[in-house]
Amino acid sequence: MQQAIEILGSYWTLGVGADPLGDQRCLHDFRKRVEIAARAGFKGMGFWHADIQEILRTYSFQDMKRILNDHGIVHIEVEWLLDWFCTGARRGCVEQDSGAAAGSGREPGGKAHQDRRSRQRLRRHPEDDGGNLRFCADRQPNEASAVLIEMLPRQFSRVPSLDDVLAICRGAGASNGGIMLDNLHVQRTGTTPEDIVRKVGRKIPLGVEINDGSLATPVKFEDSVVNKRLLPGDGEFDIAAFLQALWSIDYDGPIGVEVLNEYMRKWSLETAATEAFSKTQRVATAAREQFLASRTK
Repeated sequence: MQQAIEILGSYWTLGVGADPLGDQRCLHDFRKRVEIAARAGFKGMGFWHADIQEILRTYSFQDMKRILNDHGIVHIEVEWLLDWFCTGARRGCVEQDSGAAAGSGREPGGKAHQDRRSRQRLRRHPEDDGGNLRFCADRQPNEASAVLIEMLPRQFSRVPSLDDVLAICRGAGASNGGIMLDNLHVQRTGTTPEDIVRKVGRKIPLGVEINDGSLATPVKFEDSVVNKRLLPGDGEFDIAAFLQALWSIDYDGPIGVEVLNEYMRKWSLETAATEAFSKTQRVATAAREQFLASRTK
């Protein structure tokens, strides 16, 4: 296990001004965004499909790669593809989008964590969609580019459980097909740290994101997910237990921070980056120290 914790700032954390329910583009200059994220301490950044199209109006993939490399950004997260399980004409659209996302992951140089969230209906049995996840995984430039299906609550997903997404991943049989675990969604689906340790195992590729919130499920649930998330340490979630469960199954990748918050969207790039990094680092470092201490007893 690497000793230094590397932190990835998700698109919705660092893409100041982008609104998931409105204009999803971040209109700040790409180079400036990377410079500020790197200066704050981030080793990874997330990008959204609409954001990438906006960036490409000014920069090529080669430009993006050079800028990211020059600033030490080594982990790349690309979101997201809808209708990934469809066939026919819709499959053609997925293939086109998957190729573009693969280009994003290939050119900057890093993992392309592509969330496979969809508003459409999955097949009757989740394991039947393994072949469709494999279709997307096979279109990545190499096995280092992981394709991850994010476990989401039932309000956002037709596969709202760890068992469901595991069935899809195992049905895919792709060495680069795995799961994105966000502690908010772990909390809201009733998944425990023990479930992660017992069910996930060490062979499935993982992505990890943390944020904070209230233990009680909010009345306005969807609004709480897209507008009211908190930075790590500002809420009641047991983030340490979540991270320690992942480390116990040898997860050794970056810790992403994904905070969708309507007030943070009005912050400056500098404030968003420095606040997100410092609070995430503080929480993750304390959790790592506890974890390592428990291993030496």
